[in-house]
Amino acid sequence: RMSSFWFKNFAGVKQSDADIASVPNGLTELGIHITCKTIQVGTVLGSVIGPMVALVRKTCPKTGLIKGGTRGAAIGALLGPVVTVATTRGKTEPEIYDRCFRLRHNQGQLWVDRSFVVAATMGFLAAGSAGLVAGINGAVIVTPLGRAAWKKLAGAEDK
Repeated sequence: RMSSFWFKNFAGVKQSDADIASVPNGLTELGIHITCKTIQVGTVLGSVIGPMVALVRKTCPKTGLIKGGTRGAAIGALLGPVVTVATTRGKTEPEIYDRCFRLRHNQGQLWVDRSFVVAATMGFLAAGSAGLVAGINGAVIVTPLGRAAWKKLAGAEDK
C-alpha cells in the first residue's frame, strides 16, 4: 500500500522531515514518477509528430496534434512500467529509497508533477482527448518557465 506521506507531499501538504523520509514502497513511488514522465514525453513527442504526419497525409494538423498527443500519452502510460523495471534493475533498496527521497525534496519536479496531474485531469474532463493533450503539453512547457520566472521575481524582491 502507498504511503500517505507520499501523497501528502505530492499534494503540497507541509510535513515533518521524518514523515517525508518515510518511503515504505519506493519501487511503486518511483514507478509512478517514471510513468508520469513517460506519459509527458509521449504526449509532447506525439504532439510534434502528429501534425507532421497529418501534413504528409494532407489531413488536418489540429486533428493530427490531438491524435498524436493522445497516442503518445497512451504509449507513455504503457512504457512507464517497462522503463521503471529497466531503470531499477540491479538497483538496491537503499538506491531506490535515495532516489525517492531526493524526488520528494525536489520542489521543481514536484510542481511539474502536480501541474501535470491537475492539468491533464481538468483538460480531459473539460474537453476529452484535446483537453488532455493541451493540459499535459501546457503543464510540461509552462510550469518550468513559470517557476523560473517566479524564482527570478522572488530573487529580485530579496535584493
